[in-house]
Amino acid sequence: MNQLTEERITHHLNKVMDRIIKKRTKDEPFNEEDVIKQNPFGYRLVPIEVWKGSKFERSFVTALGQGIFEQIAKIIAEGTGSKASNQHDTHFTINSWRLEKIEEILSGLRLKRRKPDWENEIKEILLLDNTKYEDVVVKSDLYIKRPDGNEEFYSFKTVKPNLDQTERAKRDMLRLIAANANYQPYFALPFNPAGEGNQYSQAHKMPYKLFDMDSDSSVLIGAALWNKIGNDKNTYNQLINIFDKVGKKYSNMIREDYLGID
Repeated sequence: MNQLTEERITHHLNKVMDRIIKKRTKDEPFNEEDVIKQNPFGYRLVPIEVWKGSKFERSFVTALGQGIFEQIAKIIAEGTGSKASNQHDTHFTINSWRLEKIEEILSGLRLKRRKPDWENEIKEILLLDNTKYEDVVVKSDLYIKRPDGNEEFYSFKTVKPNLDQTERAKRDMLRLIAANANYQPYFALPFNPAGEGNQYSQAHKMPYKLFDMDSDSSVLIGAALWNKIGNDKNTYNQLINIFDKVGKKYSNMIREDYLGID
């Protein structure tokens, strides 16, 4: 990750954090009376700082879920010399047999009639062909076109996606492959809720119905995701360092300006 990319990410994080702090301290400040009305028993058992912290956390988590990871990923991809865009629409046609096979695969996985196997699923789909085609549009959270022409499509999800979210992502990914076998779609989770280096199943098992989360090449979690986007094995660690630096600045501001802690 070059210096310009680091500066762009830092600037983006600063804007997000400034917006959250402004909302919580000026636009919609914490109101202790609301806690008394909404939770009169809990209010009397724990310090008010707990309730204030909880409210700030909700704002922060919401901000992260509104595209911050996707936007940072775009900045990182552009820093590699690639073209990138968020919420990218891909229009194409797919023959009807392939579309039907995709639905058959997804249904079989949800009903546990088959086990997830990305490579074999692709083979099954690409074997089919007929003359009836349908128009399809897939929206990707992040699209990257590399200098060598390779095209990558990322479906970013919360780190503990539910089954419906996972199925929608896989449907889109399989449709992309069905349209062009050279496309590279990925199921993207920004970090591992079980901790980097640990097995994802220690924290969440739901997506295993549709993906082999440990072996499918189309699944990228945490360091594997960021290093892929940055085309560098050090991208994840560099990104962690940026968050750490920005966090030191805003942690003090939050303590003083929001929590009222000197």
